[in-house]
Amino acid sequence: MRVTIANWDPRPEARAAQTEALAAHAAAERSDLVLLPEMPLSLWLAISPERDAALWQQSVSDHESSLDELGKQLGTGLAGSRPVLNATDQPRNRAFLWRENRIAAEPHEKAALPEEDGYWESRWYGAGEQQTAPLDWNGVRFGFAICTELWDWAHACRLSQAGAEVLLVPRATPDVGSDIWISGASALAVRSGCYVLSSNFAYPAADGFAFEGLSVAVDPDGEVLAVTSEEQPFATVSVSASAARDAKATYPRYVFDKK
Repeated sequence: MRVTIANWDPRPEARAAQTEALAAHAAAERSDLVLLPEMPLSLWLAISPERDAALWQQSVSDHESSLDELGKQLGTGLAGSRPVLNATDQPRNRAFLWRENRIAAEPHEKAALPEEDGYWESRWYGAGEQQTAPLDWNGVRFGFAICTELWDWAHACRLSQAGAEVLLVPRATPDVGSDIWISGASALAVRSGCYVLSSNFAYPAADGFAFEGLSVAVDPDGEVLAVTSEEQPFATVSVSASAARDAKATYPRYVFDKK
């Protein structure tokens, strides 16, 4: 399977040209799936310490109304996360897989919620139900870890042991002047024996606060397959279910994952 990672700018004025360029890349690379960042179809709401219910509802509506159009324009499946209101009208950050003109699965809700400058997430939405079993699509089993959950190895390893072969990590991380998220993706791949693929925002969100891009794809042995940049905002890699299954039988996974 071919999966595309992407730097993404959610500002309305960037949408048309960005989508056209991403569609051209996906077609040229024969991509099956495009991974988007965390809640990609609106500006990052949690930059504000004050939750705005109307803005949340608008973001919910924007994602509901725009995913179909974006998927058709790109000509691929889509994965990422989106804002929702659950059955009791509580706000959540929920992972999705979109394909064949519909949201095919929503197996996971973000549970690890920061509360600090730029990331007042616990004020905007509540912790949800984490995924417990992988999602099977076209012979590849996917698990989700949304942004901060990249560091939750217990969650990732539960998914790996349940059969996940690829961990999808939509995120919204700032420029901190280092490659800590790339290093984290590599370490998680080595520990879990899964591919780790992550897409990030890349835009200036406020004075002194910008999202870094640096979307990354790592193979099950921790080798970095691709990192995006301002000059090359998209990258497509092949993932192999058999390579992930083989990796899980090797060091260090077999030491910790004995049944």
